[in-house]
Amino acid sequence: MKLIGESGGTKTNWVAVSDSFETRIISTIGLNPNFVSKETFMEVLSKEVLPVMKYPDIKEVWFYGAGCSGTLLEEKVKDSIMAVLPLSAVYVFSDLTGAARGLLGDSGGYICMLGTGSNSGYYDGKYITENIPPLGFILGDEGSGASLGKKLIADFLRGIMPLHLAEEFRENYGAEKDDIVSHVYRGVFPSSYIGRFVKFLKDHISDPYCMNLVKISFDEFVRRNLMLYKITGKTKIVATGSVAWHFRDLLKGVFSDYNFVITRITKDPIEGLIKFHKNKH
Repeated sequence: MKLIGESGGTKTNWVAVSDSFETRIISTIGLNPNFVSKETFMEVLSKEVLPVMKYPDIKEVWFYGAGCSGTLLEEKVKDSIMAVLPLSAVYVFSDLTGAARGLLGDSGGYICMLGTGSNSGYYDGKYITENIPPLGFILGDEGSGASLGKKLIADFLRGIMPLHLAEEFRENYGAEKDDIVSHVYRGVFPSSYIGRFVKFLKDHISDPYCMNLVKISFDEFVRRNLMLYKITGKTKIVATGSVAWHFRDLLKGVFSDYNFVITRITKDPIEGLIKFHKNKH
C-alpha cells in the first residue's frame, strides 16, 4: 500500500492506495513544517490517520505539503513520518508538485494554486522546473484566500466596504479592530484566520463590490506571477485550490483577459494523486 498525504495551508488529505484498493479520504489539520512540530505531525499520523485506516500495510509514503521546500524542512517531515512508519520508504515534495501530478499527471504544463495561499510553476511531466516565489501572505500570495481576506478586512476597518455589506459583516463576525489585529499579528496561523473571511465574499459574490475585489486579486496573481513566465498559447494551464474552485468563473474570465486559457480547475488534487500513484509501480 502507498499512503498519500496532500497538505495545504488549512487541511491535509490522507488516503492509502494499492493497484486495486483505496481507503476513504481522511482530513486532518494542515501540516506545514514551518508551523507544526515534529511531535504534532507524529500525533496526527499515529492517532488520527492510521487507526481510522485500520493500520494498512504501508510500503511507501508520498507526502506533498505546503512549506516542504528546502532540505531541512523536507527532512523534518520525513523524520516525523519515519518515526511512526520506520519500515516505509518516505518521499516528500512540495504541495505544488503534488498539485501538478494530480492535475497534469505525466504531461507538462503550468500549475496554479489558489487556496489559503497561492503559488504557480511550470511542471515538465516529472518535476517543477520553474517557480515564481509566492513569498507568503505578507509579501505575495496574490489571489489567495489570505490575500482576499486581507483586502476585505482592511476595507471593513477603514470604512471602504459598502455600508449594507459592512453591517452584515459586523453582524456575522463581530469584527472588532483590536480583536482582528491581535489575531493577524499575534495569532499562530494568521493566514488561515484571514482566509476564513473568504466565505463572506463567496456568499455575496453577486454584489459588485465583492466581485470587483476578487477580480482585482486574480488580476494581481496573473500580472505578478503568470506574466513572469514565457507561456506559449499551446501550453496547458490548470488550477486547483478552494479559491480557484469557488470563484472559477471569475478566474477563467480574468485569465481570458490576458489570453490565457485554463483547461482544468479542481478544488484539490487528491483524486488526481490517487490516480497518479495507482498507475505507478
